[in-house]
Amino acid sequence: MPQLVSKPEDINADWLTETLNEIGLLSGQRVASVESKTIGTGKMGDNVRYRVTYDRPDPRLPQSFVAKLPAAEPVARNSSAAQGSYWREVQFYQEVAPKIPMRTPRAYVAMVADNRSDYVILMEDMTPAAPGDQITGCDPSVAEIALREAAKLHGPLTGSAAIEAAEWVVKTTDDGATFGQMMLKTMWPGFVERFASAISPETNAIAERFIDSFASFATSYDGPRTMIHADYRLENMLFGNQDGGPPVAVVDWQSCSHGCGVFDVAYFVGGGLRLAERRAHERELVELYRGELHSNGVALTSEQCWEQYRRGSLHGIFITVIGAMLSGQDDRGDQMFRAMIERHGQHAIDMEAGDFL
Repeated sequence: MPQLVSKPEDINADWLTETLNEIGLLSGQRVASVESKTIGTGKMGDNVRYRVTYDRPDPRLPQSFVAKLPAAEPVARNSSAAQGSYWREVQFYQEVAPKIPMRTPRAYVAMVADNRSDYVILMEDMTPAAPGDQITGCDPSVAEIALREAAKLHGPLTGSAAIEAAEWVVKTTDDGATFGQMMLKTMWPGFVERFASAISPETNAIAERFIDSFASFATSYDGPRTMIHADYRLENMLFGNQDGGPPVAVVDWQSCSHGCGVFDVAYFVGGGLRLAERRAHERELVELYRGELHSNGVALTSEQCWEQYRRGSLHGIFITVIGAMLSGQDDRGDQMFRAMIERHGQHAIDMEAGDFL
């Protein structure tokens, strides 16, 4: 079994040689040199690209890898470990990713320590594919790609007994919902102080109603459940591979949960599209997803899907508040969370999501 490392500098030529030999990727070659560079804008963990050379060049071998490692920033690392985020992502790559048609990067190694704080995932480097930009947003054609891919996760795993039984998949319980409400109540004043310029009176009103009703809202859904990504947004997807690769690959599986699949759809559309484009195209995007879901084995009526979408618009408020207040603060992160609360707040208003509170 490969040795578990959790620091970027520990992934060196010796470690890679030993690890790649153990998993059967090498045939007597050695990694001769390694160059590393931190990439991405992740808040819960750090991503590092490693470009490698071998003592015996072989075009069939990967020329680079990406490693996911614990966040160097202590607040993000400690909160992620305490929530089981690193452990959860390792379990996803070990147990689920190989069995679903959704495209994710190949994980050569996925390991986590008993403390759930130290972990490493060594995965396929999907360059030139690149993550989306949550601040800039995307156009409807990109949303179509993302929603088609979402159906490849939700459809096959709807009603899955294995997902329902898996300890590592987040479930909605009475105690968990009550704790979530307590967290929101505690965090909301600081969030408002930090992002006041992005929070309209209408957004503030629906967010406060949502927070006051969160426990009952979270436990009231009684429809079909599947595995959801739960943070299904532009910066957790790699787009635009121009060399014949997939149009999108989904990453960052630290929050995957057992819930309503349409919540991923509402979260992506509400936070990823700019206001006018979202309002103009969301009906057709939800219908596109519904058709793809049917192709993947799950039938919903238009009315059922739209009602779940309306309800799911509130998920964006929850993730934005929790994400901002549990991660280390930086300028770009503040820009991103500002854009998210503006879009998700208005989305919930437009969807009249207060009907579900």
